[in-house]
Amino acid sequence: MAGRDLLRRILEHAKESRWRLLKLLRGLIIFIVSALLLGSYSTYILYNKLDLRFGLRGFEYVRPPLPTFQQIIFSRTIQIAMAFGVIALVMFLMLFMKGFEWKFIPLITLVLHSFIVLIMFTAIQIPIAFNIPKASYMVVDARFENLTFYNATLLGTSPEGPIKISSEAINVNHAKVYRGFPNKTIPEWFRLTTRGDVERVINQTKTYMNLTSVKWVEGGVKRTLERLSVLSWSWDRVVFSNSVAEQCVRMDYEISFLEQLMGLLSLSSWAVVAAYNAIGFKKLYQASKLYSILTGIMIFIILLMIGVA
Repeated sequence: MAGRDLLRRILEHAKESRWRLLKLLRGLIIFIVSALLLGSYSTYILYNKLDLRFGLRGFEYVRPPLPTFQQIIFSRTIQIAMAFGVIALVMFLMLFMKGFEWKFIPLITLVLHSFIVLIMFTAIQIPIAFNIPKASYMVVDARFENLTFYNATLLGTSPEGPIKISSEAINVNHAKVYRGFPNKTIPEWFRLTTRGDVERVINQTKTYMNLTSVKWVEGGVKRTLERLSVLSWSWDRVVFSNSVAEQCVRMDYEISFLEQLMGLLSLSSWAVVAAYNAIGFKKLYQASKLYSILTGIMIFIILLMIGVA
């Protein structure tokens, strides 16, 4: 009899352990699906609902490069992983403060399953995204890498003094291009709240360009400048390997109801994720209602603070 009881307990423990592992695996699948769905959703918005253009003289006819699908998926995965880390750390901290049993695997399983909320909210937002109008943005401050100006003339100042460069091809390692007032101060773009304000500042500013490691051929001789502040320029064509938009301004400030709704749903999804974990925390550890609510609030606030929510 004792042997049978021992065997039964071993089998029950093995069955329970397998069920825990299966639930953990299911949570991991939910986590991966949420990252893929969010990445796909973000890719659709970026490529179909965003009109992004350079507002920098000489670059008007060049389209700003957009991140690839793989880069977006990676970015979303990092975002979800950060959220997972924050939620788990907050809950471990609350466990430590109360001296609760760790229950590591069930807790991790709970956190992973909470991302099903993101899947649900993203699924709700997808049909809304199909119907929102495009949003127009202008890049007013950008950095470029590995540029080549073809049939170009640059007039500016270098550490050696004023200089004029004319060549069939001018190569530049890095360029900082931005819009500024005549005294070269940069507008406080974030304070502009209407399209009229943006257009007024655009008309009051001009494009400035600072180059580093400039190389060209003049009279059969290779020339190099470490730095060049360009005052005026012209070229037939410009190509570059990479660009980073450091400041964009929205050109259409008439935000539709659907766009506002999407923003609200996005924020609400993380609030529900926090609530899901707070409820799970209460059930898993038999914590008090107040302590569980406090846990959920802390999770949501930290997610907001680090920019995940």
